[in-house]
Amino acid sequence: MGEESRGSPAVATLQGSELAPEEPLTVEPEPSPADLAAMSRFGTGRRRFTVATLTGLAVAAVPFLWILWSLWGPASFLRRTAYENNFYDLQARAMLHGHLWLANGTIGIEAFVHGGRQYTYFGLFPSLIRMPILFITTSLSGKLGAPFILLAWLLTGGFVIGLLWRVRVVVRGPVVMGRAEATAFGVLVATVMGGSTFLFQAATPYVFAEDLVWSICLTVGSFFALLGVLERPSWGRVVVSGLLILAANLDRVTTGWACVIAALLIAVWFGIGRGGPSQRRWWLPMLAAGLIPLVVGCAVNFAKFGVPFGVSNFDQLFTHVNAYRRRFLAANHNSEYGTTFIPSTLLAYLRPDGLRITSVFPFITLPAAPPRALSGVLFDRRYRTASLPASMTLLFLLSCWGVVTAFRPKPIGRVALTRILLVAGVIAASALFIWGYIAPRYLADFVPLLVLAGAVALVDVWRRLEGRRRTTRNVVLVVITVLALFSMAANIGIAITPNEEWSTTQLLRYVGAQKAVSDITGHPLNSQVTRGTSLPPWAPADQLYVIGNCEALYISNGEDYSTVPDQQFTRTTWMTVELGHAFQHTFRVTVHGSSSTASEALPLVTTGADTVTMLAAATPGPEVQVSFELVGPDGFVGRLTALLPRGSTRRVVVVTDPQKHLLLVTLGGVAKY
Repeated sequence: MGEESRGSPAVATLQGSELAPEEPLTVEPEPSPADLAAMSRFGTGRRRFTVATLTGLAVAAVPFLWILWSLWGPASFLRRTAYENNFYDLQARAMLHGHLWLANGTIGIEAFVHGGRQYTYFGLFPSLIRMPILFITTSLSGKLGAPFILLAWLLTGGFVIGLLWRVRVVVRGPVVMGRAEATAFGVLVATVMGGSTFLFQAATPYVFAEDLVWSICLTVGSFFALLGVLERPSWGRVVVSGLLILAANLDRVTTGWACVIAALLIAVWFGIGRGGPSQRRWWLPMLAAGLIPLVVGCAVNFAKFGVPFGVSNFDQLFTHVNAYRRRFLAANHNSEYGTTFIPSTLLAYLRPDGLRITSVFPFITLPAAPPRALSGVLFDRRYRTASLPASMTLLFLLSCWGVVTAFRPKPIGRVALTRILLVAGVIAASALFIWGYIAPRYLADFVPLLVLAGAVALVDVWRRLEGRRRTTRNVVLVVITVLALFSMAANIGIAITPNEEWSTTQLLRYVGAQKAVSDITGHPLNSQVTRGTSLPPWAPADQLYVIGNCEALYISNGEDYSTVPDQQFTRTTWMTVELGHAFQHTFRVTVHGSSSTASEALPLVTTGADTVTMLAAATPGPEVQVSFELVGPDGFVGRLTALLPRGSTRRVVVVTDPQKHLLLVTLGGVAKY
């Protein structure tokens, strides 16, 4: 009987639980047929969403990949630009050797000098992800810009799709998604990925573009993770948020700090009990998720420049060689930031007509000239820049709707959870308005805000259409699609028009495409052709200039280089499309063997006060050292040297372009100014 009273451990545990009414046993009821049917319908809606958004991503990939891999030139997965391809690679190799400084002179005027050593102001994240590749091989050095831009674009697509779904669940809960609504989300994804500044960044896959593409990716990813924490906090979501915020801080400061601010505001939100009494414990982990990335970013900045925040523009080599940069800083209290820039930047980035629509292909593109500086304010640089409302019309309109929806006095669903992130998005974009530099690539800082606010708006639009006639829903979908198509056309047009990084091959094919379309549409290109004997210092973008009797053809990129004397001197505004025989000289050079080690000089071309001279000197081996020297009135200018086998013949092209004050020698595809 005593043994029976003790019972088995299982019985004892059950009896103990029965004596504890504060922890009653609960049995989950099986879902009813109605619940199962609702779950099935919700799953069907989610599959519609997935198919539609992935289709939108695939549609956007068509123009994006063509622009990234080709853009009027030979197609290449490793497409490079003429300059600034290897900054991240150089920094990665430096870190592999245990330091952050770069060899003097490797990044030219972009370098910042601290403690007698040169550094790049670009972040560490793109270099960190290169390190495993560069540890294995150096053959890809300077060629990784385009592949990593593609990787960032793909990751952004995933984050955008995840964020759209998360916003939809936060605002509307388990409401089933219909076909028209799913299609609208697919259109939105296509607009973000193929109708935004992403295409402009892909057009020139160099360090400046990669910096901004990763900024979009990591900021949108941080917003996705942080909204997950606000919705349903967990250790996994907090850790992922912290890692993404850290990566954002190690890429671009303005968007990185915005993510930090968002994390700190969320910590306060949990701390004051807005997430519910049971969630207050998450304030400390979120505080760490914000502060640790900030501290790490400050430590890196201190290691490079001796200060935790920012960098002195007087430490940049460009400031030492450019008088206008020094004048600009002196006029603005030795800073690139100030409230005096706000009127000009607001007008440039937010004017409703910040695009140029013409009768010449590609019909929609950047304004013909840089934006004006109001009230005589000096800017560091002003590039031709499209405005946000004009170039990303659908995203801009949806964002305005989304911000109003999120901050309305009586919010729908749990849309108020997006407010902190919207504030962070505004902070990230607002830094552009106080910066004395205007450029189209910086529209990237608006994109995280546009994605989040646009998602809120689209969810609210379809909430309001619930129960409306199918015709009404279809009309709304058509309007959204038309605005999306315009945004895509505008950004394709912006991306495929010439910039200073283009090669002659790209320019020739672009002008050829313009002429082919013009011949079909009534020859509107003829109005953009000017003839003369010398290039003017500046002309509106896409102006074609013919020298003499078709001796040379140039096209203007519309940029103003008056603040950079050497670029103004070489007429950088004018880009060479084609040169005739008067400017281009081709030689076939045959190297005859000789046992003598004496050098022989042969002047090839003289243009004005400059002469191109070829020198040949025998070597102890079976080759002859051939050098092509450019000699000006003040002496030696530059040299291209090659070892050629005795008895071999090579094609040498010498370009003498007095219009652009240019001398260029090409031997075997290698050029030397």
